[in-house]
Amino acid sequence: MNRLVVIDDEQFVLDAIRRQLRAGQQGWDAHYFRSPQEALEFMGTNPTDVVLTDLNMGPMDGESFLQSVKERSPETVRLLLTGDGQVKTSLPAVLLAHQSFSKPCDPLELRRALERSFRARTLFKSDRIIGQAGALGSLPTVPEVYQELTRTANDPDAGLMDVAEIIERDAGISVKLLQLVNSSMFAVAQPVTSVRDAVSYLGMNLVRMLVLSAEVYQRFDPSALPAGFSLEREQVHASSVASIARGLAGERELGERFFLAGLLHDVGRTALASTGVLESDLGPEVGSVHAAMGGYLLTLWGLPLEVVDAVAYHHEPSMAEPGHFGVVSAIHVADALAHELQGEEDDVRTRLDEGHLHTVGVHARLPEWRAMAEAALKGGAHRAA
Repeated sequence: MNRLVVIDDEQFVLDAIRRQLRAGQQGWDAHYFRSPQEALEFMGTNPTDVVLTDLNMGPMDGESFLQSVKERSPETVRLLLTGDGQVKTSLPAVLLAHQSFSKPCDPLELRRALERSFRARTLFKSDRIIGQAGALGSLPTVPEVYQELTRTANDPDAGLMDVAEIIERDAGISVKLLQLVNSSMFAVAQPVTSVRDAVSYLGMNLVRMLVLSAEVYQRFDPSALPAGFSLEREQVHASSVASIARGLAGERELGERFFLAGLLHDVGRTALASTGVLESDLGPEVGSVHAAMGGYLLTLWGLPLEVVDAVAYHHEPSMAEPGHFGVVSAIHVADALAHELQGEEDDVRTRLDEGHLHTVGVHARLPEWRAMAEAALKGGAHRAA
């Protein structure tokens, strides 16, 4: 049975959360604590799937508690409750959490987040990889991109779109930006699936704080990455797929969602490499590990489900969209065309599923899409690192 641990140093808050969760508590066992230390002791002998903690507690606050959980039990999903107006002061804790919620929190939204977190554990069967994913605070960022972004964010003459254009080139910072804006602290009317919309919504000050946060930019040693893995090459491919996917959409709003899904489609590969693992090291029987890893991480980080599906199923579009052409199928096409046009090594997982394209009625558009993709890559001057 799934296990949940809830921590708040005020008993009436704990009682309220207990009442809120009781109606939907099926298949999981909840334990409530007023002391973070007591919760950690309990977790030491009782493996825990999800923790939900308040931010402001003493003597150990929510940030310190989440850091301890990350170190001691990285496979545990970390959820955070914060008070109204605490976004700026709580940003370090927010970035330690997989998802954050404002108090008072909508009971239905909280239950959905818990159920989604529990379901995410079933996406990936490897305890080793789940633990490594949980220990991952953020995805590494290409140093040159981060340096350019830092300069632009600190330039008083730079505008929000100048910052957005740089962020759109990097999956790691894009993920954190979308994770923050889609948290309940901002109460957006509908999920934000565009980097540009997210930047506009948050404003320059908060974006600058996010960019400069040590949790966003992990100072990693490139030599620690597996031999043969290039972060720069991954960035070029992700940008190529994003550009092609945007062209498949046909209209702006849909195009921005397709662009984001394309930018993030291979985050699982970068996540695996950050833990010192190449997908090829895990053996062919494992399947598309990077797709499952990416879907798992984005689920934990609370990104919109259509983006999660596009990442998790971009090699198997018929699993998610058996009867229509949507974002999953578009990322599948964009990824396959990018690999094809960039002359990369042929792999069964990077080939077009032409049977699926016939089924959803778009196979005849392949020549048009191939020409568009070629123009997009040339126009964007995408070059392998």
